[in-house]
Amino acid sequence: MIDPFTAFAALKAASSSISTAIKVGKDLTSMGGAVSKWAKAEASLQVVANHKPGMFGKLTGVEQNAIDAHFRNEEAKRLRDEMRELFVLYGSPGQWDRLQSEIAAERARQAAAVKEQLRKQKLRHNIIIGVVLGIIGFGLITLEIMYLKGML
Repeated sequence: MIDPFTAFAALKAASSSISTAIKVGKDLTSMGGAVSKWAKAEASLQVVANHKPGMFGKLTGVEQNAIDAHFRNEEAKRLRDEMRELFVLYGSPGQWDRLQSEIAAERARQAAAVKEQLRKQKLRHNIIIGVVLGIIGFGLITLEIMYLKGML
């Protein structure tokens, strides 16, 4: 699971890579890795924003989380607008729209993968709690039986 700060750093790095590639005249097909990183980072930021704050460690409070998320979203919007301008200036006609389609598809795949990872993490957590409670229960029952038989 990617944390919000790592996702934001990846978003900035991918934006920089795509911007550089567009400025030197590369075609969208040669930017697959950067586009994938961008979409994964955006999807991770969206999934993290939709989950409880406590899932990602101790944070300083609801207000601080909201402020941080707001500024990350604003920066992501600024980066997206900057990339759109670069595509309009340096890219081929329709390239921005094709990129957005590709990003949307990758974002959907990544969001599904992150949600599945969260589901598995919760399932593992529940299994561990169940096993520990089972062992404690078995131990208590064994002690009770031993007590009733007079072995304790």
